[in-house]
Amino acid sequence: MREFRTRLKYEKYINVLFLFYIIMLAIVSFWGISPFQTRLNGNIGDVSHNIVPFHTIETYFFNFQHYNFDTWFYNTFGTILVFMPLGILLPLVFVNLRNLTLIVLLSLLVSLIIETIQYVTLLGVFDVDDILLNTFGSILGFLIFTLIIKKSKRL
Repeated sequence: MREFRTRLKYEKYINVLFLFYIIMLAIVSFWGISPFQTRLNGNIGDVSHNIVPFHTIETYFFNFQHYNFDTWFYNTFGTILVFMPLGILLPLVFVNLRNLTLIVLLSLLVSLIIETIQYVTLLGVFDVDDILLNTFGSILGFLIFTLIIKKSKRL
């Protein structure tokens, strides 16, 4: 009973945090993280779409000296980090989603939707590697969530 009351007490804050995260995810995905990006004009430079798995990841890791640090970091680790909260927040908001398989499937779906919208609207570039990195970020987030839950149950 105490656990139920505690959950109700924090549930609205978790839901607001989840909504805030979704809004921020949309902003970062479609408008970028910097005012210097020109996605709203459909100008994504000389970047091309990628449908070959691991092509972009390989390019960034083996040719990192050809990119400035911000570009390299954002397109590799930033893509992972931006989806880590999804792996943490989904099982907090939806108690029935405390299963790695469901988190992976939902993360894949959310990432595929974002990439498809970026492709159709020219507010970004479709890159299958972003889908892979986003999903990996959600998996890491879910593992963090799992570790926190296990540790809190031991206390």
